[in-house]
Amino acid sequence: MELEPGLRLLLAPQALMGGAAQQLEPGWLTASELARAAAMRQPGRHHEFMACRYALRHLLALVYGHASSTWRLDAPEGKPPRLNTAVHGAVLAANTHLSLSHSASLLACAAFRQPVGVDVEVVDARAGKRDVLALAGLACTDEEMRQLSAMAMGPQQRLLFLQWWTLKESYFKCTETGVDFSRIRRIECRPANAVPGSGQLLARAQSWVGSTPAGEDVVLSVCTLDSALPAAQIQNCAEIAWRQETEWMLVELPST
Repeated sequence: MELEPGLRLLLAPQALMGGAAQQLEPGWLTASELARAAAMRQPGRHHEFMACRYALRHLLALVYGHASSTWRLDAPEGKPPRLNTAVHGAVLAANTHLSLSHSASLLACAAFRQPVGVDVEVVDARAGKRDVLALAGLACTDEEMRQLSAMAMGPQQRLLFLQWWTLKESYFKCTETGVDFSRIRRIECRPANAVPGSGQLLARAQSWVGSTPAGEDVVLSVCTLDSALPAAQIQNCAEIAWRQETEWMLVELPST
């Protein structure tokens, strides 16, 4: 069994995935997942965990054609979920990389043959009151700050910043380091067709901007370390209406 060449993504409401998880017979979670779940004292966090774990299995079922309940996942602390080697074999486990993200009522997960990172952000009602430039000052390069500063305050400025934020977060998920604030202001998001310029190419990435049925803005980004961006296929269970799709390259600028 081998993972298909393409990059597969799933975007779904947490409530939908959580409801499907509740329909499974006991025993579908592994020991490491049960241990993680048992440590969660807040019901909302527990439900979110169960929804995410089912969503990963649902995505694997879409890729391989097997029932969701047949997939066994390990839950290493501080690391992305992984296929259980004892059940699925070392080769398949080594060549199936997973990533997940959640924001507000949505969750996203990704599967690819190489390291992958995914991040989703839902723009809530409070976003309009936030100082985008203040937030950007913690995460953006000088050139990114220049571009944001040249824009009028409002939805377009906010969405551009969120694209860059999700791209950078997906990169750090891809490398399994967690967000590194000592590097993030040196990592620049450039359109894939831009002149390469200075810096070291780190990764290829893609972002989508759309709207939920309720009219909330959504930004979804995925990043891989491939030299060429693989074709991405999204299973859109959240009924997001996409209105923008952009390919990017992430470049690390020289330290000064």
